[in-house]
Amino acid sequence: MFLQWIWLAMILFSLIYGLLTGQAASLLPAALEGASSAVSLTLRLLSGYLFFCGMMELVKALHLPEKLARLLRPLLRFLMPGLCNSESYQAVSMNLTSNLLGLGNAATPTGMEAVRLMDAENTAASRHAVWMLLILNATSLQLLPTTVLTLRIATGSAQPNAILLPTLACTAFSTIVGVGAALLCRRFFPGRSLS
Repeated sequence: MFLQWIWLAMILFSLIYGLLTGQAASLLPAALEGASSAVSLTLRLLSGYLFFCGMMELVKALHLPEKLARLLRPLLRFLMPGLCNSESYQAVSMNLTSNLLGLGNAATPTGMEAVRLMDAENTAASRHAVWMLLILNATSLQLLPTTVLTLRIATGSAQPNAILLPTLACTAFSTIVGVGAALLCRRFFPGRSLS
């Protein structure tokens, strides 16, 4: 609700400013041009989202989540010792894979499923695992930032892939700091409830 008031204030300010500066005639064409640009950008972004979400469905159809869960099991055992069943491992693995590929929207359903499965166990270890998953999602190590790449390509960037290395470095650093802080908290406050 608060954002609606912000948008309304920005629109009213623009209208008043346009009237006071004598540019009232250009307000409607500018608004229509902005709306048209927004729709075309949305359609271009949608094609990128559909492509990468389709790739994730293909990954699921090829049963790669199970293989990925086996591959990530040693790391997940260290980071999330509270994961007990294979369904949780698979959901967390798919969530992390989606984030590695920069597919935040595709990662959300698998992340919610992983949290639901871990929450059903309702142990201190599973609560720590939920917090670790939250940290991994918030810091979101990205090997391929597909959303930003799609946006840069859609807007006609001369070098859309120039962000790959900086994005990898920044997300790797944020993930290391977040995971390190979580591991320190788990070590020094093992019995404390985080919820």
